[in-house]
Amino acid sequence: MSKRIIPPVLLLLSCCLPLSSGAEDKAFRFPGGDPEAGEKAFVSLNCIQCHTVKGVDLEEPKGSMPLNLELAAEARFVGSYEDIIRAITNPKHVVTKRYRDILTATEQAGSIEPLMPDMTSDMSAKQLMDLVVFLDRVYATSGVKYEKSKR
Repeated sequence: MSKRIIPPVLLLLSCCLPLSSGAEDKAFRFPGGDPEAGEKAFVSLNCIQCHTVKGVDLEEPKGSMPLNLELAAEARFVGSYEDIIRAITNPKHVVTKRYRDILTATEQAGSIEPLMPDMTSDMSAKQLMDLVVFLDRVYATSGVKYEKSKR
């Protein structure tokens, strides 16, 4: 199996994760992760092209940003560790109003796809774990309503 492809089991888990269950004994957690490596993965995977992270000084993206969505500024779609995994592995789970607003009428008439690419073929399982731990730490300290990681 290629090191660059997330195992199908992780993808299945992300589809089955409950929304902010709050049940400690049923909460899913990766067995590790390095938040500093997650911040580096955020940049190297080009997440900075559309996202900033509240309270984190990241390098500037190359070129213009089609969207500037600040993560951890408010808890709209991410309210838990599990939600972070879902947002990364299944970006089609939500298409925001802000995204709809930049589409032309013709684009809106068709099937609207999220601008966020499917990262599952471009990132390793380690990058996913690191990225989730990085974002979990940011959300947990951001002051927004967030179910802090039990780890």
